[in-house]
Amino acid sequence: MRERSPARRGGGRRARRRPARPVVREARMRVTTITRGLLALALVGGATEARPQSFIGAGPAERFSVPPAGDALRRGGEPVRGRGPAAAVAPTPAPAAREGALATIGPARRLPATTGGFRLEGEEDVLRFPVYVTEAQSRGRPRLRVSYLSAISVAPETSELVASVNGVVVGRTRIQAPGAVKVVEFELPEGSLKLGYNAIDLAASQRHRVDCSLNATYELWTQIDPSRSGLVVAPVAAAGIELKDLAALEPDDGGALPVRVVINDKPSLPRLERMFHAIEAIGLVGRIARPVVEFGSVMTGRSGINLIVGTAAELRGTPDIEAVGPITGPKLAMLPPREDRAPALVVSGTSYDEIESAIATLARGTEPYGTPRGLKAAALLRGAPLESGDRIALHALGVATREFSGRLLTTRFDVQLPPDFLPADYGKMLLNLSGAYASGLASEARILVDLNGRNAASVPLPQTRGEVFENTTIPLPLGLWRPGLNRVEISAQVPTPGDATCAASTSESKRERFLFLDRTTLSVPNLARAARIPDLAATTSGGAPFLEDGKRPRLVLPVLDRDTVAAGAMIAARLASAAGRVIDFELATEAQSGTGPTLMVAPVRAVAPATLTGLGLDPEQIRRIWEARAETARPAGQSGSVPAPTLDRLRRNVPARCSLPDLSFRVAGPVPPRGAGPDAPAGGRTGRASASDGDLVTKWDETLRARHPLVEAADGLVERASATVRGLLGETRTWIDADASERASAVPPRASLILAQALSSGGIGVDDTTTLITAPNPLLLKASVACLIDPGVWSRIGGRFAFLDAADGRLDTVEPDTVRIVETRPPSLWNLRLVVAGWLSMNPAVYAALALALALCLGLTTALMVRNVGRRNA
Repeated sequence: MRERSPARRGGGRRARRRPARPVVREARMRVTTITRGLLALALVGGATEARPQSFIGAGPAERFSVPPAGDALRRGGEPVRGRGPAAAVAPTPAPAAREGALATIGPARRLPATTGGFRLEGEEDVLRFPVYVTEAQSRGRPRLRVSYLSAISVAPETSELVASVNGVVVGRTRIQAPGAVKVVEFELPEGSLKLGYNAIDLAASQRHRVDCSLNATYELWTQIDPSRSGLVVAPVAAAGIELKDLAALEPDDGGALPVRVVINDKPSLPRLERMFHAIEAIGLVGRIARPVVEFGSVMTGRSGINLIVGTAAELRGTPDIEAVGPITGPKLAMLPPREDRAPALVVSGTSYDEIESAIATLARGTEPYGTPRGLKAAALLRGAPLESGDRIALHALGVATREFSGRLLTTRFDVQLPPDFLPADYGKMLLNLSGAYASGLASEARILVDLNGRNAASVPLPQTRGEVFENTTIPLPLGLWRPGLNRVEISAQVPTPGDATCAASTSESKRERFLFLDRTTLSVPNLARAARIPDLAATTSGGAPFLEDGKRPRLVLPVLDRDTVAAGAMIAARLASAAGRVIDFELATEAQSGTGPTLMVAPVRAVAPATLTGLGLDPEQIRRIWEARAETARPAGQSGSVPAPTLDRLRRNVPARCSLPDLSFRVAGPVPPRGAGPDAPAGGRTGRASASDGDLVTKWDETLRARHPLVEAADGLVERASATVRGLLGETRTWIDADASERASAVPPRASLILAQALSSGGIGVDDTTTLITAPNPLLLKASVACLIDPGVWSRIGGRFAFLDAADGRLDTVEPDTVRIVETRPPSLWNLRLVVAGWLSMNPAVYAALALALALCLGLTTALMVRNVGRRNA
């Protein structure tokens, strides 16, 4: 055999690769052919005209899709928002594999959604869920199933997940699930569950694998998968359900309760009103934070409830209606679940007045059952109510005494302030902290208090030898609180010098560093009671302004299709849950001025441009960014289905219901500024005429001319004084003219839902308030509202505008430039003093101008008085 030179050997290797080129070309041709076919199918599907939607809708409803990145709108190549490297995109498991895994796990009574969500963060954290079980479900040997995913930085050898039921520990497991969801089950002792509410606690103790610094504690998290976590008990179908057990209705995969309003024709507005009131009552009695409403035929499955509302004549022909017996007056009846039907609630009567009477009976409910811990957890779902002068210990808010050996301890609790509370800097709540800290802490050790995600106080821990403190007062300004639900976070940062290099020994790392005592108290000062308009936080957390005595609030639905009406029903039920009572909305198809506070829920094409302009929105800008989504075809699939819990969505802590429908549309690019067009000058210059040569020479001459430093200083002082006076006059004019128009707010291009609030033109009180909730089309409206009512998203609404990206639950808010303060209580000198003090704190320039005017008056009067006092010299 002839020996080859090195060059020939290299050429031989290249020659051996050549036969693969036809295969590569053939593969590329196949990919190209497949791609062209898919594009052709997409074009054909996109060209299909959207058929008009009927109310009862015989065809299938929308299907929600979860793309690999968990975001139906994200552009290619755009990074995923997350908390760092853990937010990397994970591949979506094959549907067949996922269904097989779920089939082997089996069903469970899922955990309800709460404001705390489903994520355990930091070194120590606790989630508490109130779960209602029936008498039959409490028997036997139930099991608690926990499915979770953890951050890769969590060290399994020193991290632990502890499950408790009604204060009794039922199981422990090491936290070790960085790459896939891990499912564990704990068998509960017999008799551990009682009829009614039971408290299920999931506590995590987490430590970092390699980093002992304080910043590394923010990388620790464990995400509970709500779709596969809960109590493994007998389903309601086997246990039966009564009216008093409405709270036992099982939520869906995301912790929300599906409510299917059963209809066989298009209902009238009076009948729709009763349907809305019945949905609100179900949410109140069952303490359901997220009722997901649909209209259609009877719903099957284990979770949710069917709702049948109407007079005896309207319900004639409804399946199984004979089972409730003759309807001769107000009627409330539960139809037991069957294999082909979820439980059904019938609300009926011979007239609409009798139906209202039945709804009132339903809303009153009965005395709740449960264990003491379960009842307490259920009562704290909406936060502990606080009024002026209250003083409450934190153990009444569900906070327990804790000893801590880590670096960052966080304690959270919720409180509920009155819906007409005026937040401003006219007073302070007092947090009287009790506890202790060890010796040898680093100089940056401190206690932080956050209110609704904003830092309110920072108190250092200065004693190097440690300290036991009792009733250490931390003032919390009232301006950082908000009407309705407020979340308070108390964080103790207790690092040591050795944490920077992980130099602490094993015994030193286990040494207790901080003690938090549950006898810490929160004291409330006198609160000013008046409504701020606009203020979406007061609306979503307390139901204002729809609770004021006066004209009946109106819920305007310009388009009466299934999706729009379902969105309106979800909003009404969520507001009633926040208010703690049924809100008597009057349904209408058009807005009318002077008819009471108005809530409009509609696709943007049904909203008049004048309404958008009056609310401070730019109709032309909204049209530009939403024109690609204004009309879309309704895809096939199950209506309102919860997106699959992919690893990516769990890592990014995306709310379960936050996912946009699987629609084909383009995302509009950034909107050019108003006035920009093809004739706009390059370089970002404005359209003013260019300066003449003489003007340029004069400008350069003034620039280069030498000026004395005293002259420069005097000019600067005059300019600052002029600016101050102009600011004072401007704010004073705004105060005098409360109807001063605000600039139009720009809508983010990725927003799928807009919330806006303002006083109607010429309005002076709460009866003239208009609140708008709109989206590009009815399908996106319902999908976005289902995301909006998630407790974690709903609690972040505030300001004058709120823009929601329902693909991942991101919410942007815009505060108003000016607000109007409206009295909500009978006039009193005490409340007026607080309101005036609050208003002056919100207008510091006016306060400064008044102070200067008073000082000037004092000086003038003093000069006049002393002019003729004493003896004048000759």
